[in-house]
This record gives sequence, C-alpha cells and structure tokens, in this order.
Amino acid sequence: MVKQDTRLDFEAVFNSLPTPFLVVDRDFNIVALNQAFLDTTVLSPDALIGINIFTAFPAAGESRHILQDSLERVRNTGVVDVLPSVSYAVAVNGRTEERIWCCTHAPVRDKNGQVAFLLKSAQDISELQSSKGLAGLDSEAAGETDPQGGNIQVLNQTLLATVQQLGRLVMQAPSFMCVLRGPNLVFELVNIAFSMLAGGRDLIGKTLREGLPESEGQDYPRLLENIFKTGEVHVGRKTRILLRDAPDCEIEEHYIDFVAQPIMGANGEVTGIFIEGNDVTDHVRTEQRQALLIRELHHRVRNTLAMVQGVMTTTAKTSANIEEFQDAFSGRIASLARTHAVMTEQPQQSVSFQRLLAQELGPYSDNQGLRIRLSGPAIDLPSQIALPLGMAVHELTTNAVRHGALATAEGRVEVGWSLIKKDGEPALLCEWNEFAGPPVTPRCRDGFGSMLLERVLPQQIQAEVKVDFAPAGFRLRMAVPLQNGR
Repeated sequence: MVKQDTRLDFEAVFNSLPTPFLVVDRDFNIVALNQAFLDTTVLSPDALIGINIFTAFPAAGESRHILQDSLERVRNTGVVDVLPSVSYAVAVNGRTEERIWCCTHAPVRDKNGQVAFLLKSAQDISELQSSKGLAGLDSEAAGETDPQGGNIQVLNQTLLATVQQLGRLVMQAPSFMCVLRGPNLVFELVNIAFSMLAGGRDLIGKTLREGLPESEGQDYPRLLENIFKTGEVHVGRKTRILLRDAPDCEIEEHYIDFVAQPIMGANGEVTGIFIEGNDVTDHVRTEQRQALLIRELHHRVRNTLAMVQGVMTTTAKTSANIEEFQDAFSGRIASLARTHAVMTEQPQQSVSFQRLLAQELGPYSDNQGLRIRLSGPAIDLPSQIALPLGMAVHELTTNAVRHGALATAEGRVEVGWSLIKKDGEPALLCEWNEFAGPPVTPRCRDGFGSMLLERVLPQQIQAEVKVDFAPAGFRLRMAVPLQNGR
C-alpha cells in the first residue's frame, strides 16, 4: 500500500479560496494575488505583480485616504483592521464603476515577528447594499421593517465600525494600555505606548514573566496576581519599576502612574486585568533634582553665613580702624557675591577657575594683554572649592593692587595652572607670579589674606600653599585636591 502524501499545497489552497485575496509588501507593492481576485478585476497577474496597489487601482479623495489609512495602521501596529463598507471605483468591461467593498487587512509576520507583508481580503457587497436599499424603501412604504433583513446588517456594520474605531483609539492613545488574561497574566492586548515602554518587544500571547523577564523579583507581578485573586482595583502613584528599553539594553529605572482594574466575567469572576497609565519618569527625576538643589541651597546658605561671619570677625581683628574695616569687609563680601552669581548661572552649580581669576584681575588688564596673563586648561570648580578659592584670589589681587606688581604702571601678574595628580586623585596646581612691582619687603604682621592662605585653605579644602616674598616679586604655588568638592 502506497502512503498518501498529505502535505498541503498552500499556493493551490490560496488560489482555490472563493474570496478575493491580495498580498502587498510594506510599501504596498503587490507581491501575490489569488485567482478570485484576478476574476474580480479581469486583469492578468503580469499587469499587477510588482505594481503599487494605488497605481494598479487608482482612486482619489476620501476612498483612497480610508484604504491607505487602514493599510498603514496594520503595517505600523500589527493589528487586523476591518473596513465594513468602503466605496472604491474599479474598471469593469472597459468602464469605471463605483463599487462597495468590505475589506479586511491582516499582518503577515516574518520569523522575527515583524510585519513583513499585508494580506488584503476584498468582497464586493454592492449588490447587498442595493438590495438593502430597496428592501428599506419597500419596508418604509409598507410601514414595516424586516427583522432578519437589511436593518440588522446595517446595525452589525455600525457596531463593527464602532469597535474598530475604539480599537484604533486604544492603540493610538498617549497613555499606555494593556490587557492581561487568566491567572498566568497572558498579554492579550498591548497598545503602542505600552509597547514603547517595554522596548518594542513582541508580548502578545506571552505571560507577564515571559514577556518581561526582568519583572522577576519586583513587586508588580505579585501585585497583579493579587488583583486577579481579590478583584480589587489598584492605583499606583510614582511607582518604581525596572524595564529594558530594548531587548539588548541594560535595565533602566522608570516611574509610572497607573490604574490596574479587574475584568469581570459573566458570573462575576475575574477573567483578566486592564492596565492604563503614564510614564512619569521625567517628572519624578525633575522633582528629585529640585529636592537635591534645595538641599544644596540650604547647605550653601549655612556655609555662606558661616563664611560671612568668619570674614567679619577676622577682618575686624586685622583692621586698624573702622574705615579700613568697612573697605576691606565690603570688598570681600562683594567678591563672595560675584562667585555666587557665577555659580547660579550654571546648572551644575560650578565655576571655571579661569573665570574666578578674570573677574578679580580683569579690571586691571591692559588692551595688549601684557599686564595680566592667564594660561591654563578649562577646570570647573564645585561650590565647596570655588567659594574659598575665590576669596583667596580676591585677597591676592587686593594685595597686588595695594603693595605688589599692580601698584605700578609697569607691573604685571602672570597666573598659570594645570591639572595634576595628587595622591592618585586629580588636583589643581596654580602658580601666581608678580613682576616689575615695587621691592617686596617682609610682612610685618599677619593679615586676613595670610590667614586665609595659610590656615583656612589647608583646613577647609586641604590645599597645600607655599608663598615666597622674593625681592623680585611675590610668588605663590598652590595645589588643591578636586575630590574634596565631590
């Protein structure tokens, strides 16, 4: 006995279907059509294969827009779309006739689950519509309606169109939505926003734990399972979840507002869960940044007040009279205010070292750039370092103007800096050199500047400061660890 070959010839099945079918690619070029479709169009395959569907069957106006919108929805969302009734002209026996069609568009996926082709089913319902219209006229004339006739078909088409419209609204809604069915929480519906939140993964038909394996160990799978058991609605605000933004990406932190509501069956049992919500990650992170900035502001205000108090006390101790105190104190507070103003301009609340120098030494520069010379790489200083260092630059500048190189027309100040390693950590190395000023004499008493450089900076920011009152001009070398401002 010979074993019968039971393998199906799917091309033969395709051509044997009584309903017209057409297959197009993602650009809507015709790649296949069955015999029923050829019979409807009275055209040969050679005249259609490889031709864009809207070139092969041209139309304009609302009919073209309706058909194209439907095909684009299927291509972009991967969801079947039905047009219960659409008017579209076709060529019949050499002339163009307006016909009424019922169209179904379905996605055809490749091995990776992506929409590769679209299957179009088109049924000519022009005669049905005409019969329905005549039946309606006859019934209206007789004062009757046919409960099994045209009115039911009109109602069915209206309901179908409504369902399709609701489906499109759900798929295109800005809020993420999904439906999970059964105790295993199988994805039955996922809209575009939810798919984007989940990194574009194919979730339909998979359980929550299969589709989102990173959910293991998090709270929301147990929360949803509890909703299925109890039937209680859950509202989550700024709920933290971990998701992969793409299958091959690292797990990212998200915050969501959502409502999870049970779907009840006919007997009152829970059959599924509907979830709707919004990704509020950006909003939560903005709030976190604001809270951080407020804490930083409080900390900075306390430090600034303490610094002002220290400046006032030490200025009073080193001033010979009230006039000298007022002049020195106001200059130091003004320098502190300038540094604060520069930092508030930057989102990182930092200031470049060059700008600290320029705002103090800039007023004494000449047009040729010979009197003040600044050279060094761009180095940003956090507030913890910038404030005391800014005060130090102010004191050095004030001393140069009153007693040093800037006290004479020929004098000049050169400041160079670089980024070095100190104990394995990055540090700022600064060298301040004065030239062509009056003869330098040893200091007779310690002033505010000396105390700031030799006591405050080493204690507050662990700076190493070396000063040299050389006869040729004042010299300073300072190394400031930058990790202290982290």
